[in-house]
Amino acid sequence: MEPFRTQQISRIRNAERRVRERRRGVLANISKLALLSSFTMVLAAMPALAQESYDEVSELREEVAELRALVAELLREKEGSEVLAEPVERLSPPPGENGDQQSALSTTQSGPRQPVGRFPDDAFVTAGNFDRSFNVPGTDGAIRIGGALQVNSSFDFDHQGFQQIGTPPTIPLDGSVDDGDEQFAIHARHTRVNFDYRAPTDLGEFRTFVEFDFFGDGDEFTNDYDLRLRHAAAELGPWKLGQFWSGFVDVFSFPETADPGGPLSAPVLRNPGIYYVRGEQQGSNWGIGIENPAGDLGGNTDLIASESAPNLVAFGKLQRDWGYLRLAGLGVQLESDSDEEFTGGVHLSGRVNTPFTGSELNNIAFAAQAGSGFVHYYSSYVGELDGVVSDDGSIEPTDIVGAYFGYQHFWTDRWRSTVTGSFFDLDLPEGADPLDHSYSERVSANLFYTPTDGVTVGLEGIYNTLETFDGSEGDGVRIEFVGRFDF
Repeated sequence: MEPFRTQQISRIRNAERRVRERRRGVLANISKLALLSSFTMVLAAMPALAQESYDEVSELREEVAELRALVAELLREKEGSEVLAEPVERLSPPPGENGDQQSALSTTQSGPRQPVGRFPDDAFVTAGNFDRSFNVPGTDGAIRIGGALQVNSSFDFDHQGFQQIGTPPTIPLDGSVDDGDEQFAIHARHTRVNFDYRAPTDLGEFRTFVEFDFFGDGDEFTNDYDLRLRHAAAELGPWKLGQFWSGFVDVFSFPETADPGGPLSAPVLRNPGIYYVRGEQQGSNWGIGIENPAGDLGGNTDLIASESAPNLVAFGKLQRDWGYLRLAGLGVQLESDSDEEFTGGVHLSGRVNTPFTGSELNNIAFAAQAGSGFVHYYSSYVGELDGVVSDDGSIEPTDIVGAYFGYQHFWTDRWRSTVTGSFFDLDLPEGADPLDHSYSERVSANLFYTPTDGVTVGLEGIYNTLETFDGSEGDGVRIEFVGRFDF
């Protein structure tokens, strides 16, 4: 039995050796043919050669398989026979086995090709750790690119000077040239693009946020507006610095309006600053900070206010299931050639849920503020004075009192309305321009519809009144349409 088994093993090895030799011979013949033949002849001859080599290899492999089966049967018949000391080399499956129908010459890849436009599991770009973000390759951080395309269209029954934001100082006075002069406008200047980057560190999450809109210099007749920086801020642990909403501002208390200016007495300054904040980012917290000083004094000389000292700000927020309350304080220093005055104000704001009005989403938003010397914190009153320098050189700050109230009602999950009322009173010192804004009121009502996530359209009616420093009056009606598409 032993000589027979040795003989069969020898036959198997000889057959396998012939297979390898014939494979090498076939490849050598194909290489020579490729060098000596034209491209067309090679393409015609290669399938035939490949098929011939495949047939020869298949015949030899069948012979080896028969010999293996015979040896295995003989070994089973001899009980106690020892296992082969040297395993027989296994041939790699030829092309066509295991369902692979490709010719051996059709590809040089060892595996299936990746479809165009598809990524493997270890893709270069993967989902980040916060909503709609993706990981930055080679780092622990993630970034989100977002923003909104926003289109506003307005119709004024009293011409307001091509203003893309409804502001009381632009309302024509009764009997003026523009009184009763209608105006229609469409613009997309509120379109925004932002970049939000976040990464874990030993000191907590590091975050940067940069946003632009198109309210830079431009021409309303050719619609070529420049890109403008809105936000550029960074956060690490309790520290926050850069240009963002002032600590005196509470954007979460703004009622939803189609007019981007919002209620009259809403401070909306985005001011560079440095802040120390403790507590939850959107929950209960408190903070202190310093901000960039800027403002205008009028009278005998026009000076930039507070150029030698930063504005001071402090705030605290109480968040509960019913809503929240927030109190903020602001300190500013006004300066002239011969006088300095430290002043400021307070701002109380909040939002309260009203589920008893028919929906868990219904709510009331409100705010009230009082103080002096910080008119430039209100974008609707750009150009109005923070104070006046009197003839004797002393500074008289402009006193400020304002409030707004808005009720939002959800008719369904996708239909909602907000009714808003607001007023803003500036007690201007002697020496102010007679036509400067002194007092205004605004009432608005709207209807918003969100047909799908990220798409919102709305229509709003706005009524404004204006009273100037010398007692002149005016009013205006605006119909505003807005379409917003978030991305």
